[in-house]
Amino acid sequence: MTAGERQTHLAEEAVAAGLGFCAGAAIAYLFDPARGRSRRAKGRDKAAHARHELRDGLGVLSRDLTNRSRGSAAAVRYRVAGRSADDRILYERVRAELGRHVSHPHAVEVHVQDRHVTLTGAVLAAEEERARRAIRRIPGVKHVEGGWVVHDDAAESPRLQGPGRRREPVPELLQQQWSPTARFLAGAAAAGLLALPGGLPRPVAWAIRAAGALLAARVATNLPVRRLTGLNAGRHAVDITEGISIDAPVATVWALVSDYSVFPRFMPDVLEVRRSADGRTSHWTISGPAGTPIRFDATETGREEGREIAWQSAEGELIAHTGALRLAEQDDGGTRVQVRLAYNPVAGAAGHAVARLLGANPARKLRQDLMRLRSYAESRRQPVGSGGV
Repeated sequence: MTAGERQTHLAEEAVAAGLGFCAGAAIAYLFDPARGRSRRAKGRDKAAHARHELRDGLGVLSRDLTNRSRGSAAAVRYRVAGRSADDRILYERVRAELGRHVSHPHAVEVHVQDRHVTLTGAVLAAEEERARRAIRRIPGVKHVEGGWVVHDDAAESPRLQGPGRRREPVPELLQQQWSPTARFLAGAAAAGLLALPGGLPRPVAWAIRAAGALLAARVATNLPVRRLTGLNAGRHAVDITEGISIDAPVATVWALVSDYSVFPRFMPDVLEVRRSADGRTSHWTISGPAGTPIRFDATETGREEGREIAWQSAEGELIAHTGALRLAEQDDGGTRVQVRLAYNPVAGAAGHAVARLLGANPARKLRQDLMRLRSYAESRRQPVGSGGV
């Protein structure tokens, strides 16, 4: 046996041993005498849920593909047969096109005579040529005459005052969320990129695989790249919303949540909170991964006594975040607590997914903290002073 054959044989044995170890671990996990039955039931439930999700997703994709095909066919008919439209239909088409390219379409008057379009009124100089070209491309329009008054600034004409309403279409791949058809086609492109670099030079192959992996992640999560990577995402890479009902009056709960200094008493991950003299700024020390202390400053951005607190982290913090907590009185005299949190972890939503796989799930931690708040508040149902407990 040659050295190459020996290495191949050893590699095959290592793969077989690894597969055998994984199979043995899976069998031991699923057929454990104490918890194996519940684990198998949970696995069946998850498999059934995955089948339903797959079936629903395929149905949505099929309907989207069908509707887009019909839309494409209608667009072709519009371009071919639309040239025979009368002046009334052309007028409506011109008005619709103006709404896409002019911020103040009400300031423009349209006249159509024998397929000749005359535009009067007022328009901004930055929009004039683009709108004229778009109207000239409408099927059936023979000529466009711009009799409107062109203004460099909206302040020059009363008809151009007020907020603009231009609805310029956004290309599919630049939208925040992709349609099912776009995700399907992009997923196929990602698979092609991952399979492409066979005999290419190593740096080129790495770049192509990285692009394919990023595109695949974009398809799987349907999140913009800036939120996926955390680059230029500000404080809104990941959004979390949780709520809980507490059997205690609003005054009791408000006294707890409005005084951050008492948080370490029922939130083990909060090590210390120091409030500034004005009460709007606070310095936090929390327990991070592996117990590493993480320190940051936060500032209140809004407060409605007894109802809501909103805050955001200071500029330049490692993990930028913003949030709001709202209290609502329930019919039974209890309190509904709703928390909205948006944050930008290291590596964005991708970093958030990795943290979840490693057990550091912020959503679960938030639920646990709310449950601790409920236990602490229900143990002291009478209102307490906001200066401490």
